[in-house]
Amino acid sequence: MQNNNFVVVLVNMDMVTNSGEADMAIDALEPKFGQVPVVLMAQREDTSPVYYGNQDLVEALRDVPIDEMPWKSYSV
Repeated sequence: MQNNNFVVVLVNMDMVTNSGEADMAIDALEPKFGQVPVVLMAQREDTSPVYYGNQDLVEALRDVPIDEMPWKSYSV
């Protein structure tokens, strides 16, 4: 994943389980982040992550602990 720029956006579980809503959210968010790919992330009750987006990025994120991601807050 080095040298790959992308954004992980925390959303509610309903968003990642509804592909139509998730795709619309990604389409709306990518321009706000300079067309950088967006991956949506929700958390199960046990706090484990559920990702939606580019499958290569989703696969790569499965091995990254969420507490080691460089989180920032943005208003969009």
